[in-house]
Amino acid sequence: MTISYEIKTTEIKPYTYKTPLIAVADNGELSVEYSRQSPTHIKKITLLNLVGRDESGSIVSYEPLDEVNHFLMAHHIDDGKQESDQYSKGLVHFFSFLIELQRLWDDEYDEDLFDELVDLPRPTWNYFPVRKSQRITYQYRESLKNSVLNEPDPELRIARTTATAYMNAVVKFYSFHIRNGYQFNNPPFKHEVVTVHYQASGNSMREYLSKAVHTTDLRLNFGKSKRNEGGSLPSSRRDLKPLTNNEWKEVENILINTQKVIKKINGKFESTSLAIEYCLFFLIARFTGLRKEEVASLHREQIIKPDLGRPMMRIGVGGEYGSLTKTKGGGNKSRRTIIPTQTMQMIYEYTRSDRYQKRLAKFKDLCNAKREAGDDAFFDSEDGVNENIEYLFISETGKPFFTKLSEANTRWNEIRAAVEQKTGNKIKGTIHNLRSTFAVCLFRVLLRKTTPDMPLHTGF
Repeated sequence: MTISYEIKTTEIKPYTYKTPLIAVADNGELSVEYSRQSPTHIKKITLLNLVGRDESGSIVSYEPLDEVNHFLMAHHIDDGKQESDQYSKGLVHFFSFLIELQRLWDDEYDEDLFDELVDLPRPTWNYFPVRKSQRITYQYRESLKNSVLNEPDPELRIARTTATAYMNAVVKFYSFHIRNGYQFNNPPFKHEVVTVHYQASGNSMREYLSKAVHTTDLRLNFGKSKRNEGGSLPSSRRDLKPLTNNEWKEVENILINTQKVIKKINGKFESTSLAIEYCLFFLIARFTGLRKEEVASLHREQIIKPDLGRPMMRIGVGGEYGSLTKTKGGGNKSRRTIIPTQTMQMIYEYTRSDRYQKRLAKFKDLCNAKREAGDDAFFDSEDGVNENIEYLFISETGKPFFTKLSEANTRWNEIRAAVEQKTGNKIKGTIHNLRSTFAVCLFRVLLRKTTPDMPLHTGF
């Protein structure tokens, strides 16, 4: 029987780690309890599993990749980090690469011809040949380089930043095991110290200063590029592009009028309804410039009955207003933006609907159930749920949208599919492109009303 292997992930969010306490009873039996002191609340962790399938596609084995999962857990528990998604994605890519090398080795293996003194053994994550070029870590680096620089298929090409992040995940993974005393037969990489020279500040007597940077010889060196290598538009600049007027017109028609999208159901693409919550979600993102995380955390106290005699009004987000913002360096910085009064009126009417009240009741029931079950991570993790807030966007099961943002991406893809079916043209932008659509539209309005330098001074 031929078994094929692949890497599958298990996502847990939120998650609370409690230190296990092992005790020995009088009869010699072991028991495990968990400490109630200093639990570690993790916002989200994505664990890796090795899955084997037979020729019919049925699962015949399902084993966690313990070496990887220990590293990811330590990243949260020892380093106090809330998320490790970038490491998980990088290691999924790395171990998938390893599985492909193992498959190629198996195809060429001949028991009668194989000489263990001459031929290389089957590739594994923890065995390294003498020659660096034959080690899995260096082979993976070359594969990443080719995927960025030499891959002719745009669908398979990856971005420079993605390749660098994947390589960094691999280095961190092996560094973790080296620090914890794992004995490799040969080192997975070579430690290097690189001297970086930079211009000194004005209060220094020297023109240039230098700094020693500890790194490895696995680092990827790419020249700076203004091209979107690996993106869906490989010939375009990396600037975030707004939706065109025609694209937004089609999207707006779906959000306000038809509320119909294209969804894959039982392997077939069918027309289905788009929930009013997502219609409002995308309208807010387009007309306020808020990020999807910020829209998802809005709550009822931020929604008021507007004065329809005015075209625009202000709305505040961030810590001061009880919602979340994405802030460089962490934190929850407050700021204000604008929103059309017509959009605010639609939201206001929604908050007074029976539909919203039912979802709000489900949310309160969910919070009570989480408290009774002792699931403190649901509330205490970074950006955790505040049970005293009446969130604007709540799922049918009572979960706030900001705890399940991937579903917003799915709904957006369904909108794109509906536009493509109708017009024959693809919308290649993500939800985040609505933010730049808002900015460009506002810039154009200001250009018509003021001198050219004022729009730049006002907010750009």
